[in-house]
Amino acid sequence: MTIKDNTQAMRELERRRANQRLALAYQRIFASDEGKIVLDDLTETFRLNRRVFTPVKAGGHFAYDALTAALADGGRAVVLHILSMLAVTPQGDANLSATELVQK
Repeated sequence: MTIKDNTQAMRELERRRANQRLALAYQRIFASDEGKIVLDDLTETFRLNRRVFTPVKAGGHFAYDALTAALADGGRAVVLHILSMLAVTPQGDANLSATELVQK
């Protein structure tokens, strides 16, 4: 393994450790009763389980507003990101070894 390869491997290891620490932080926060209340509120507020494109009455007929849909989709994206972080499989305390990095 060259110095460049070793440096890249160490950067990848640190990136994976940082991602694992972040996922564990999300999981600790949203596992609490308060976290569950907040996640339920975010899910409802940002319409996670509803259509993004909803009809808007305009001049006597219904139309779809792309800007409203884009804003709604942005909120949904945040909630989906949180849910994806909660779905990450914990791997200990984020102290992944170089051996674990190679195995994955």
